Amino acid sequence: MSRFQRFLASFVGALLVACASTGAGRGAQDDAPGEYLVTLRNFKTGERFELASESHTDRVSYYSETRADATRKVQADEVMEAFVEELGDQGFDSKAQVGKAPGVASGDVIRWGLEIAHGETRRHWLVGTGSQAADWQTFQKCRDTFLQLYNITVSYQTVQNQSGRQFFQDQPQGAGAPQKP
Repeated sequence: MSRFQRFLASFVGALLVACASTGAGRGAQDDAPGEYLVTLRNFKTGERFELASESHTDRVSYYSETRADATRKVQADEVMEAFVEELGDQGFDSKAQVGKAPGVASGDVIRWGLEIAHGETRRHWLVGTGSQAADWQTFQKCRDTFLQLYNITVSYQTVQNQSGRQFFQDQPQGAGAPQKP
């Protein structure tokens, strides 16, 4: 079990407490050192996942508003700081480029992107068909770490639902999912 996984496991109990918090505390405008937004994109399927620190996104305010999707999840500042440090240890820091990642890219060339925004600073890493095997392996470690934290982060987001009951019967539109006629 990696150092991050041990740290993450110790925070699982704290997550439940944090979810029940009043939301009081530092806001995104406070210039807090723990202000992070980490975005993972699958350019082939169009999927996007976001993990934000509480200093970046106020949990209660964010989850209280109806949104088009539930891609963003809010995590404690301490967890996000450890998470970003772990991504750096796994190779993100050595591969990342300065600047914002593209919002749209050709899924035939660029397959995945990972972006870390810390305050106003943004860095990103893209992998695709021209990436070396070692880069893919390193990126997959970072992606798997991201998805592990994303999947255990509790989110109670209200989403817009124009199709009523059909919303729960729709097939996912990702890779390998059957397309509707």
